[in-house]
Order: sequence, then structure tokens, then C-alpha cells
Amino acid sequence: MRRLRTAPSLLSAGPSTLRGRLLAGTHGRERGMTLLEIMIVIAILGLLASVIVVGVMGSFDNAKINTAKIQAGKIKQALQMYQANTGAYPSQGEGLKVLITSANGMKATMKADDIKDPWGHDFIYVESPREGGEAFEVFSVGPDGQRGTEDDVKTK
Repeated sequence: MRRLRTAPSLLSAGPSTLRGRLLAGTHGRERGMTLLEIMIVIAILGLLASVIVVGVMGSFDNAKINTAKIQAGKIKQALQMYQANTGAYPSQGEGLKVLITSANGMKATMKADDIKDPWGHDFIYVESPREGGEAFEVFSVGPDGQRGTEDDVKTK
């Protein structure tokens, strides 16, 4: 009988066979990341993080401005209640302190933190007896703490 020659079995355990490579735990030549590739990935991640941080910080600033407008509106309402109870708005000298102290039989209508803006500055109370205008104005000096600058927050 004639014996047929067969190809070497792929399942034998030699180092060049599939079974040998599987047993050895490697699938051909494996290579790690180079230092340059790692630095590029880190640079890309840094750029993405900075874009996200800039976007989020803008949202925080807008939120503080909106909070200051709402707080100024609440102070205006408290001043109108004060005027309804006493017959007059507080003087420039009394300012907003009349809202946080109990005097003349009136209870304090606000807490000390309520007359501070989100940046920790006191709201500004200004008497403004103008014809056809409001009797007073309440506003925040904004993030820079300087009165009369662009970032002052006023209610409409």
C-alpha cells in the first residue's frame, strides 16, 4: 500500500503552529504603545478637558447672574412690603439693614445672607426719587466688586 503524505498537523504543539502560539499566549508579534503615541493621547485629552471646562464655567457665571437678579427682585418685594407697613421706604442711611433687623414693632423680613449677592458682596440700595420712575434701585456690583462697571447686575 501506498502511503499518502499529509501536511503537518496544525494542531501539533510546535512553536510555529496555531496550537503552539495559543499555548504560549501570544498571537504573533505584539507591540506596546510608544512614548510619542502616549503623549499625543494625553494632549488630545487635555484639549478636550479644557474645552469642557470653559463651557461649564460660562454656565456657572450665567447661573450666578440669574441668581443675583432673582435675589434683587426679592429684595425689591421686601422693600415694597416695608413701605406698605411703615408708609415710607428706608432712607439711604438705613439701607437694606432695615430688612434684617426687628424694629418699630416689625419683624425682620430677610436674613443677612439674603442681602448678599452670589459673589459675597452686599446688594446696593439707592434712593432714586425720579418722576415716573421707581422710588429706589437695588443692584449687585457683580463679580468684580466694583460699582459702575459693565458687570453690575440690575433688575429690569
